[in-house]
Amino acid sequence: MTSVATSPKSQPPPAAELAGAPLRLLVVDDHAAVRSGLCELLADQPDFQIVHAAASAEEALRVAEQTAIDVAVVDYQLGCRSGLWLSRKLKRLPDPPSVLIYSAYADGVLSAAAVVAQADGILNKGGLGSELCGEIRSLARGHCALPPMPTWLGETVRSRFGHEEQAIFGMLLAGIPLDEIAETLSLSRAGLEAELGKMLRKLEDPRFGRRGSTTDRGSTTDRAA
Repeated sequence: MTSVATSPKSQPPPAAELAGAPLRLLVVDDHAAVRSGLCELLADQPDFQIVHAAASAEEALRVAEQTAIDVAVVDYQLGCRSGLWLSRKLKRLPDPPSVLIYSAYADGVLSAAAVVAQADGILNKGGLGSELCGEIRSLARGHCALPPMPTWLGETVRSRFGHEEQAIFGMLLAGIPLDEIAETLSLSRAGLEAELGKMLRKLEDPRFGRRGSTTDRGSTTDRAA
């Protein structure tokens, strides 16, 4: 098994925690009933404040661009844009929130894709509500814990990624900042972003996780920008 980003991040605790204020949460799910139930669960916690509940990635991004968020709880399946697309966008804000991918598809392939999208954690929707609340608090304190990748998936990543992509992925696993990755590989920031988008499309291709697959076309459903 290959560990994925298990060490604490270097960023300080959010201002809300330092001030003793509730953690500001952004909930993103395109299913109204799930979104409502999730908000009810989280709003029952005295240290949580639901800033907004969004039905789409675009709506969530607009809110995060205008409102301070500590943790975004994001469904993976969001229609034409995935939760990983949103994670990349949120992580490029001046004051980025922690991002928890909350999905029924929390498997090894999604873990690898989450590394590329710079998400901070993944949690299966089938877990307990207390587990979700605990993970939110952990991420807000600056910790990052993604599920380990199976050995076969690590081998698939190495076989499907080119040498530069492998180097990028390895540095992302080690928690190296994007600017440092770009400098190390003599890439412009725009060039690195293009590589990350290509890597994410490969990982989100439903054929990527099939052992022995040799196809290498990107997904047509979610072109990462």
